[in-house]
Amino acid sequence: MTILVVDDEKSIRLSLEMALKKLDVNVLSAENGTDAIKTFRKHKIDLVILDIKLPDIDGIEVLRQIKQIDRSCTVMMMTHLSEVKLAVEAMKLGAYDYYTKPFSIEEMITALKSIDAYIHDKKKAHFGIEEELIIGDSASMHHIQEKIDKISRVQYFTTILITGESGTGKERVAKQIHLNYSPDRPYIAINCAAIPKHLQESELFGHEQGAFSDAKQQRKGLFELSDDGILFLDEIGDMEMDLQAKLLRVLQERVFRRIGGHEEIPFNAMVVAATNKNLLHEVEKGNFRKDLYYRLNIIPIDIPPLRERREDIPALVHYFVDFYNKRLDKNILSMPKDMMQIFEKYNWPGNIRELKNIIERLMILSDQTSLSPDELPYELINDETKNGREPLTHLEQAEQEVVLRALSKNQWNITKAAETLGISRLTLRRKIDKYGISGQS
Repeated sequence: MTILVVDDEKSIRLSLEMALKKLDVNVLSAENGTDAIKTFRKHKIDLVILDIKLPDIDGIEVLRQIKQIDRSCTVMMMTHLSEVKLAVEAMKLGAYDYYTKPFSIEEMITALKSIDAYIHDKKKAHFGIEEELIIGDSASMHHIQEKIDKISRVQYFTTILITGESGTGKERVAKQIHLNYSPDRPYIAINCAAIPKHLQESELFGHEQGAFSDAKQQRKGLFELSDDGILFLDEIGDMEMDLQAKLLRVLQERVFRRIGGHEEIPFNAMVVAATNKNLLHEVEKGNFRKDLYYRLNIIPIDIPPLRERREDIPALVHYFVDFYNKRLDKNILSMPKDMMQIFEKYNWPGNIRELKNIIERLMILSDQTSLSPDELPYELINDETKNGREPLTHLEQAEQEVVLRALSKNQWNITKAAETLGISRLTLRRKIDKYGISGQS
């Protein structure tokens, strides 16, 4: 958690800073309202401890500006007894609470611990069990997170284009942008490939009563519903050309009209678009407008496929195991080392979505405290792309699968697996070598 302390009294700032750092939080400070607002714009602040009386701008005005920048930020006011009326006004403007001076540091620290839990619960309630959206310690994921942090500090209605293969987590990145930007603001998503062509314009722009035969009443579109928040346009590469032209106008002019309407309605939202297509290739083929591509690509975020960031696989596995432990009321505590090695070597053509689905399968079918490789899909164990071998015949594939299951059921004990199969230990060793099976003990 990052906390900003704003007070013109140096002794109070230093006392709070020293006490707060013991809680393992990041602490920033400002001695006046102007510096406080500059600092707030520059950093992602979770909590502001704000004095009402400041030498340049009063705390009420600072609170107003903070809430304009980020409505989700938690603000706690500090007042003297004579300023209680101002504190009540601050509460009406969105302050979380107020404390009267003088106060004990211990009292303040106790309050901050409960506020920390409040902030955590507020974020968790907004995104539910999938609160942690970007997972991984690879350099590429750190770079994406840093870019998202910079976007959220600006608080400006720009356009962002997220690219990446199917299953890499483009919508999770969009939701992370929303979480950083302000989880209290609207987040409206539409899959451009899933909405029929004749409904897309109405979905985006809305319509007036009587605009067409089925328009029995006025309806707001997604542009209007996303006001002051984020509009996520998934699979933007599948949007019809005539609708692309209308989207371009909205992004350029920042106004739109409902179907059948004459009034121009302001469009004030950040547009985040996503696609698994190469839009420049689509431009060359005449399927996508070049001017719209450049208008969307103001801030590009490219998510690499999972095979290019294998170091993130263990973190993702642990995350999904924890996720399904909660969903399925299970208590899976570990994954065998051999299994994790298989996961790390596999090329994951379906990316994170494929990994999540396999973990879901293993979790549902497991009745132990550790995941078992018995239910691993054949293609995961026999990933031909990683070993350069010629593809196996159907008969060889069947034999390999029988060998793998015998090894798995006998905890990779060669002797017991050979007995199960009714073959010699040496024959089983040859088959293991033939099929490049790893993980045996």
